[in-house]
Amino acid sequence: MKRDWARVLAVGGSLVVIQSVFWEYARMRPDYRFLVEPWAIRGFDSIHGVVFATIGVGLLAAVLPVAARLSTTSRNSVLIVAGMVVAAFIITLIFARDEDVSLSGDSIGAIVFGVGLGLTLHLAVVRLAESGRLGEAPRRTLAGATGGLIMLAVVIFVVLLMRVVLGTETTMGAPFAVLLLMTVIGVAMALLRPHSMASHRMLMAATVIGGTVIGLSAAAIRSTLVRIQAETGPLFASGQYRDTQVTWGYFLANIGVVLTFAGAVMMWARRRDIVQSQQRAARQRQAAEESAQELAAAR
Repeated sequence: MKRDWARVLAVGGSLVVIQSVFWEYARMRPDYRFLVEPWAIRGFDSIHGVVFATIGVGLLAAVLPVAARLSTTSRNSVLIVAGMVVAAFIITLIFARDEDVSLSGDSIGAIVFGVGLGLTLHLAVVRLAESGRLGEAPRRTLAGATGGLIMLAVVIFVVLLMRVVLGTETTMGAPFAVLLLMTVIGVAMALLRPHSMASHRMLMAATVIGGTVIGLSAAAIRSTLVRIQAETGPLFASGQYRDTQVTWGYFLANIGVVLTFAGAVMMWARRRDIVQSQQRAARQRQAAEESAQELAAAR
């Protein structure tokens, strides 16, 4: 039987992220090995390993339904997208409930949110235009121009709103910020056509977000090792931040994310080819039926 490498990569990458919790995440320089305690930490010795393993479990839980047949219908695909949004919110609520996210009027977060909302409105206009409700005039051109103007207007509006109304800087809880971001991305992925591929697109986006969280944790992991030494080790032999380094556990988690993303892209590409072939077959059947009707009318 032919091996499904897309699923193997996606599932295997998630498992690599999960098992990274058993590896060393950071260690001191060899000079300090016999002077400081602990001189190294594994994933299960710090919160970072638990977070990485949880992200891996979340990715695995997202990969399995996307790879299954149930994701081929538009309804199930949108439900899977909603599940990913809820899962991201729950994970953030568990591990970053008391964390705050600072946003300024001209921050990247404001621009990303504005672009996401503008893209959502743009896709809604495109869908309305293609449905024929805007008349027979060049609907795609009208929808594209209108959507572009809406996107630009929303970006400007959001940036000005955060600067004028919220002030130069404001903070919000990390769970709410993640819920807001994932909802915008999920709505955009669900509105893109074909709708039956929404879960595949959302899986790629979720993998990138999870990988970003893991990739940016190197500094925090090193700081955690120094903090644990200060709390539990001898006061006269505590290591310093510049003498710490991340090790294989951290790198394995990143490698697992890359493998998962590669598998997600392969599943998306395969599903896209299937959908396109189905669409071509439907158009050919429609053309054949129209030709048959014309021949019947000519007789």
